[in-house]
Amino acid sequence: MANNRIIHPSNPFLLRSSTNKPCARSLPHLLRSFDVLLKIDKGHPYGENQEAFKDLAEAHEEQLSKPGRIRSDFLFAKMSVQNYGDVQNQDFAKKLGAADENTYPEYFYMKKGQDPETAVRYTGEDKGFDAISVFIKEQAGIRVAETLLPEMDAVAAKFVYADDDKTRQGLAEEASTVAKSLPEESDRTLAELYIKVMSKALDKGMDYFTSESNRLKRMLGNGKMKKDKQGAFEEKLKVLASFTNPISSDEL
Repeated sequence: MANNRIIHPSNPFLLRSSTNKPCARSLPHLLRSFDVLLKIDKGHPYGENQEAFKDLAEAHEEQLSKPGRIRSDFLFAKMSVQNYGDVQNQDFAKKLGAADENTYPEYFYMKKGQDPETAVRYTGEDKGFDAISVFIKEQAGIRVAETLLPEMDAVAAKFVYADDDKTRQGLAEEASTVAKSLPEESDRTLAELYIKVMSKALDKGMDYFTSESNRLKRMLGNGKMKKDKQGAFEEKLKVLASFTNPISSDEL
């Protein structure tokens, strides 16, 4: 196991070994105390996706400075896989279906107390900061970054916590007013997507947010999505996450 110590839940914990034995054996130990976002990657990765992982960890650390606002039992971990010399972690990566370095980095969410091999895999093509932060929010129920549109996310949370459709209808109208007040045209366009999914939920029921999220994930995960639709679907998933994992009532 690495000599790295867990200094802080947001400090990326490097899973490595000086022997040929896969140090994935360390994961059950970590999972006794933490939920883990595991990044599987090459031995010496570089590029925008690597910066995104580092920035996510730093954003989580910043959020932890706000008592009671975010879970502290959450850990970022990275595991290097190399296909030459001393092979590290390769067997474990194969078990997770993540042995092809052409797809790296690969992200997996592992729940505290569970077998690492039951991890939830991130299936989106976008592996940037925003996309992975949404994945974390969906799985862990925490936000490691600022929201898409704080003003709309506040209305979305009220919509979810409302007790009846009459109240939700009023909040949908409030959302329209908020959307019109946004100074940037791009923000107003995104706000319209919030309003559309609220309307769908009023028509189909509050289960719509989860069922639609699952539908989009299946479509994105089958590898057959056309590029021109993928971006729109991923953006809608981010908006839906504001309803499936709304900000806490304490933040309203």
